[in-house]
Amino acid sequence: MKVLVTGCAGFIGSHVVERLLKEGHEVMGVDNFDIYYSRSQKEKNLLPLLLHPNFKLEEENLATMALVKVLKGTEAIIHLAGQPGVRGSWGTSFHRYITNNLHVTQRLLEESKGNKLKRFVYASSSSVYGDVGEVLHEEMKIQPRSPYGVTKLAAEHLCQLYHQEYKMPTVALRFFSVYGPGQRPDMAFHRFCQNILRDAPLTIYGDGNQVRDFTFVDDITEIVCAALTADVAGQVVNVGGGSPCTLLEAITTLEEISGKTCLKTFLERQKGDVFSTRADTAKLERLFGVKPKTPLREGLALEWEWMKKFVQSEDDEHAIKANIQPIVGVDQAVLAEAKADEKATKKAAKKAAKAAKAAKETKQESIDLPETNAEEKPEV
Repeated sequence: MKVLVTGCAGFIGSHVVERLLKEGHEVMGVDNFDIYYSRSQKEKNLLPLLLHPNFKLEEENLATMALVKVLKGTEAIIHLAGQPGVRGSWGTSFHRYITNNLHVTQRLLEESKGNKLKRFVYASSSSVYGDVGEVLHEEMKIQPRSPYGVTKLAAEHLCQLYHQEYKMPTVALRFFSVYGPGQRPDMAFHRFCQNILRDAPLTIYGDGNQVRDFTFVDDITEIVCAALTADVAGQVVNVGGGSPCTLLEAITTLEEISGKTCLKTFLERQKGDVFSTRADTAKLERLFGVKPKTPLREGLALEWEWMKKFVQSEDDEHAIKANIQPIVGVDQAVLAEAKADEKATKKAAKKAAKAAKAAKETKQESIDLPETNAEEKPEV
C-alpha cells in the first residue's frame, strides 16, 4: 500500500514510517521541520530511513504546498503533523495551532476526498477531554481545557464530517501521553532524563500528583498501522497505556532505573494542564483486538538508554562547535573580502570555461559544414 505520513520526521512519525517500511509498504513522508524543536533531532530520527528504497521525503509546508504531488497514487493517509503543546497554545501563538492543526487537516481532507482512500488516520489527543472524569471513554461529553485541545477536537469533527458527507474512511485516534526513544525535548520524560544525566533538578508543574496514562511509542505505532486495515471507518478511539500513575510515581521509577535520586523544583500548575487522563480502552480492544502492553518500567528503561546516547551526541556536537575558532590574528573584514574575491574568481573561471566550450562547439560546427565549389553556378 502507498501511504502518506505527515509529520514523518517527528517523534511518533519516524517510528510509524519505520514500521510501515518493515511491513512492506511504500511511504511518502512530508515534514516542514518546524522550529518548535531542533531540526537536528528530526534529522537523526529519519537518518536510518532515508536510504530505504520505499521511502521518499518531501520537505514541504502542508499549509501552503501543492498537495497533488504527494496525494497522487496515495492509498492511505496517516496524519500525524500538527502543532503540539498545551502550554504554548495560549496567547499570540494560537494562530500556529489554527493553521497547523485545523487548516492543514481540512486541506488534506478536501484535496483527498475524491481519491478513494482506503483509510485516513488522524492523530488526536486525550487533551480533547479536559477534566471530565476519572476514566475517559469516547462517548462521554467532553470539554477541552486548552486552545490546543480545542483545535484537536475541531479537526476530529472535520474528519467526522468528511466521513458523513463524502464517505471518507476516517478514524481519529486519541493518544494518551506518548513516551519512548525519540521523544520530543519539551516532553516530561525527555526533560527528566536529561536533567538526571546532568545532575540538575527536575522541574515539576503542580504538585506531581496529576495522573497520566503513559503510552509507549511502539504500542502507539502498532495500533496506528493496524488502523489502515481494521474495520474502524468513522470511529473515534482511545489509545492509552492502560496503567495510569501519578507523575511522582513515574519519576520514582525513573530514579530507580537511573540509580539517582534527584532534587525537585515544584512550580505552579500550568494553564490547560488537566489533573487526570485515564483511558478506557474497551473500544480499542473490541475494534483492534489489541491494547498497549508495554509496562511503564520497561518503556522508561528503553527511553533512558536512548537518552544517554542522545545527550552524549549533543555534548559531542557542542564540543566540536566550541572548538571551531576564527584564525587568530586575521582581520575578519579582510577575511570576508578574500572569500568574496575567491568566489568571484571561481565564478569568472566558470564563465570563461563555458565561453571556451561554446567557442569550441561553434568551431566544430564550421568544420563539419559541407565544402562548396566556388566556381559552381547555381541552377536556374
